[in-house]
Amino acid sequence: MKNGKIILAMATLMAISIGAAMPARAKDKNSNIGLKLNLGLGSQDVAKEQNLEKGDMASLSLGYGVSQRVTLWLGAGGSKHTHVLDSTRDSDFVGVELGVQYKFRPHEKFRPYGKLGLGTYFLGTEGVKALNGGGVNWALGAEYRLLRFLSVGAELFWKDFDYTKQAVDKDLKDFKDLDEPILGNTRGIMINFTLH
Repeated sequence: MKNGKIILAMATLMAISIGAAMPARAKDKNSNIGLKLNLGLGSQDVAKEQNLEKGDMASLSLGYGVSQRVTLWLGAGGSKHTHVLDSTRDSDFVGVELGVQYKFRPHEKFRPYGKLGLGTYFLGTEGVKALNGGGVNWALGAEYRLLRFLSVGAELFWKDFDYTKQAVDKDLKDFKDLDEPILGNTRGIMINFTLH
């Protein structure tokens, strides 16, 4: 089932990328083509099985608009979560993602969009060996172009994955497979600031 989701996500990413070859309106002041830098701030919930509180999240992403509708993104994000049973302990969540964003109204100032991608995720707690897993992520959101080079927006996101490996050492160089995967799904909301 998990492999089916990853294959579906990869096929969708490829289909969107192939369909990205739309004629560009280079002189459009609201153009989406070219490099972008995104800073996201928000909050994230982890799976209840982790016994962690909702945590504050931040992300930094580099993107490239290959057409007016499609942008490719590479980003990293992290959040800190307090343990439900012991408020003196925290866990750190870190993810690295590659994804595709599709804008539905690319030439307007207000632009709704959808995102789909793949990622790898780590969960570390002091004194406990880190967990690692990978899967798909998706988001629905909208951005508003405030200035020619600045947009602000909000998105709801979901990350669908399981932790399948555990670190053997504290340096995170070697991992071993877990006997049973641990549910790692997350969801949350981000406020995004994008420089075009």
